[in-house]
Amino acid sequence: MVKTVLSIFISALMLFCISVYERFRVNYVFEAFRERLVALYEKTEEKKATFTDGESVRVFWTAKRKELHVWVTHTSIENVDYQLNEAIGYLFEGKHDDALPKIEVLIEMTKKIPASYSFRFENVF
Repeated sequence: MVKTVLSIFISALMLFCISVYERFRVNYVFEAFRERLVALYEKTEEKKATFTDGESVRVFWTAKRKELHVWVTHTSIENVDYQLNEAIGYLFEGKHDDALPKIEVLIEMTKKIPASYSFRFENVF
């Protein structure tokens, strides 16, 4: 009986610790990604962004995406990939006005995706 209660307590504690780690790690990655996207957005707004600027954001995202596959759904990651690739494609073509909405969507996604994994009433029930 004591072993059962102890194992339940240890399991619950492990789940709690993992969920806290997950929340902070996902938030940290998306905040760092958002900072890069905001810088890219400002540069694109000034029509100074180049393909290499977009590619540097993609390199960062690709490195972090591998880590996020454990915590975030594949669909969310796929949507970020899609929007980012389109924005970079527009930058490659020099279409800054077309890239701006895509980058705006990405910035909003960096807020919404981590929020969907936070411990809130609407996310639990």
